[in-house]
Amino acid sequence: MATDLQAVLDELTAYPSTEHPFLSIYLDVTPDGTGNRQSLVNLDQDFERIAGQIKNRGGNLESFEADRDRVKDYLNVEMPAESRGVAIFACNAEGVWNAVPLQVPVETQIYEDRYPHVFNLARIIDDYETYAVVLVDSQESRIFVISLSGAEKAAAAEADEEIKRFQAGGWGQMLFQRRTDNLIKAHHKEMADKLGRVIKRYDVQHVIIAGNDSIKGSVRESLPKQIQDMLVDFVHLDVRSNMQSIMETIEPMIREVERAQEADDVADLETEVNSKGGLGYVGMGNVATALYKGQVRMLLILQDFNAMGGECPNCGALRPGMRQTCPFDGADMQQVDLREAFVTRAHQQNAVIQIVESNDFLAQHDGVGALLYYRDDVSQEQAV
Repeated sequence: MATDLQAVLDELTAYPSTEHPFLSIYLDVTPDGTGNRQSLVNLDQDFERIAGQIKNRGGNLESFEADRDRVKDYLNVEMPAESRGVAIFACNAEGVWNAVPLQVPVETQIYEDRYPHVFNLARIIDDYETYAVVLVDSQESRIFVISLSGAEKAAAAEADEEIKRFQAGGWGQMLFQRRTDNLIKAHHKEMADKLGRVIKRYDVQHVIIAGNDSIKGSVRESLPKQIQDMLVDFVHLDVRSNMQSIMETIEPMIREVERAQEADDVADLETEVNSKGGLGYVGMGNVATALYKGQVRMLLILQDFNAMGGECPNCGALRPGMRQTCPFDGADMQQVDLREAFVTRAHQQNAVIQIVESNDFLAQHDGVGALLYYRDDVSQEQAV
């Protein structure tokens, strides 16, 4: 699903602005204690509000009504029953329809604008990377892939012979133990080979091994360095654990990995910003200018960043605040949500998008920063 979402984000950020209503709908459809999906109960009220806004400004109400009906049909008929979240992007007048069921809950938010709101989609992609979880013991192993589309058993391996205990002592015990050790090593080597293929096939970013201490050394020895570098941790789980137990164990680890990556990236940004000639900018004005010039290799933005600005429809210049005309060509600026504009422009330029839960350094600098490919010594006065 991560790959599918990336393709959806590619498609959405390629659309030009439109004069027709463009819906971006994020719904948490996790049932409550009574089995109801509260976001669906409230959806009609949201649609009535949006219809009133469109009617008041003389917008294309017919296009919106077609989208509204299609959204309701999808939610009531087509959406998979196991979905915990859904993202829908629709503009009937432009022929746009994209409905993405999710296995993770999302915050319910509904937007109607001239362009798709993709920040939340980028945040989901950023927060939920693909993991391989290997449940392994001396006898057998199971490899699961955990992604936005859920959990999937991707491979399994088993020792060539049943591993048995041998009670007698002396040479017999030594020979038996040597044979047993070789069987276990061969099994773990097969597991590592299959894991390598799973990593390549599913574009796995992180690996978690689950087993007991008695086989920890053998498992680690079987893993090539490339996989060892991807290893998050070795945890205690029985090889026959069910998916609920697996997810309860690894979900806190997944969140910890993401928070650690956020901290590392912001630390890199702070180092670059504080270094003479460093490849880092902070603040809305500097980041807007860097995105306009195509300098950004990583956009770092707080999840609660919220600001309005302007975008030139001719040259694409971005500026914070409510400027009336473009400083470069004099064209009338179009009002934009800078959170959406920054993320869209960064994705169009193949920059990495790091959405940060919280960070004091970013908060002190408008909530946004950028690591750069290059800098051209733009002055602060030019950038604001």
